Amino acid sequence: MPRGGRWGRASRAADRNELPPGYRFGFRFEVPLVEMPTYLPFLSAQVDAAGARRVLRTVARLGDLADLAPDVVVNCAGLRAAELVGDPEVYPIRGQIVRVTNPGLSVSVRDEAHPLGRAYVHPRANDCVLGGSLDTGEWDTTPNLDLTRSILRRCRELAPALADSEVLETVVGLRPGRREVRVELDTTALPGIPVVHNYGHGGSGITIGHGCALESAALVATL
Repeated sequence: MPRGGRWGRASRAADRNELPPGYRFGFRFEVPLVEMPTYLPFLSAQVDAAGARRVLRTVARLGDLADLAPDVVVNCAGLRAAELVGDPEVYPIRGQIVRVTNPGLSVSVRDEAHPLGRAYVHPRANDCVLGGSLDTGEWDTTPNLDLTRSILRRCRELAPALADSEVLETVVGLRPGRREVRVELDTTALPGIPVVHNYGHGGSGITIGHGCALESAALVATL
């Protein structure tokens, strides 16, 4: 973004005193920060405020929704879209992160080429998220202790202030991978009821989610 734009200064080379110990070069830039434990309840509240009625049930196929007599179904099934609509292009991307107490950090740091694996430190209001892993095709959600130790080591090299931070938990999640995000109108998946697909965002949900939602809403508006 140009200098003076909405998010501040454009990308620039980091000054020597802004680099982690042992690093000779890096970039510094400003981007928006979203904390998911705050953002997701906010979005949920917006849905409720718009008058949505929530129905909780197990759905094995789109036909299980027919009794609700919907005018349109928006399919945001994520990883389970593979089973729900028979999409063979969907696959899991295993990710493991470690949450630790925040010693006062306010700047995110990332090294995608760290010798021990991709490393990132994302400070939040009440903790820091340290990562991480990106394992394509892996379904196991059991935390790997050796990986936790590796994440802590590489992230403490990036941010030495984390040396004494307390480990709060290790979390493993499965991102919904796909060759490309599927946002499209489908008139064959559920006879008589149009379906708008919106899934396959991988680890970029927060980055492209808003745009995909707008595109999905535009498809619904054409019906």
